[in-house]
Amino acid sequence: MNHACQSGDMTPVTLLPREVRLVVERILLLTPLPAGMVPAVRDVLLYSAAAGLGGLPALRRDFAALRDARPDAAALHEAGHGEARLEAHGQHSWVVLPMALDVLAELVAAHGSGRLAIQDALAPEELATACAMGGRLGLAITLADASPSGVILTATPGGGEDPVLARALRDGIPTEAALWWELHHLSNTSLSPDTPESRRHAGPVIVLEDGRVIGRSDHDDDTDMSLLTEKAS
Repeated sequence: MNHACQSGDMTPVTLLPREVRLVVERILLLTPLPAGMVPAVRDVLLYSAAAGLGGLPALRRDFAALRDARPDAAALHEAGHGEARLEAHGQHSWVVLPMALDVLAELVAAHGSGRLAIQDALAPEELATACAMGGRLGLAITLADASPSGVILTATPGGGEDPVLARALRDGIPTEAALWWELHHLSNTSLSPDTPESRRHAGPVIVLEDGRVIGRSDHDDDTDMSLLTEKAS
């Protein structure tokens, strides 16, 4: 990060998808989301940012709500004939969208099209992220209706292209520099503190104070441990 970011400069920075994924995933590790669900919610946030929806500013705004995430609170009800209803019970839209996308994919596979009503989701405007993510699933997803009582998503087979991710890979994702720096610092709180002990335990090996290595014994391993064991001059 450069000085402009640290000084609160409002100039936008252009982020690569891998940078967004890295920082967002670390932040989601600070929430009670199950570990296996973190990558799915991370990618929902990536597409939200790439599609110009709430994205990273919404992550800063709604982080407190994510700290109380309970994805098991959501309940799915099948209505038959390619239709279903998902009651979010106050969970954030990002938390229920992975389930919603799976349901739509199953409905399309079974019936040729799908219609899913999502009720009582926090930040319901973010359910539009499903439309941006349809391409990665081979679906064409539209937001058919939005009202105080809920949102209706419809899905049909798509063309197999992912224009949202393709654009993000080509052009990047512009973000306010100060916001990115703030999220970067927040993400670092999910990491172990940087100490001599933590450095010796990083990666696939443990380096003891006397220089002995535990955990990997590859004969062709040329890792140089001298910087961890030599005494300061």
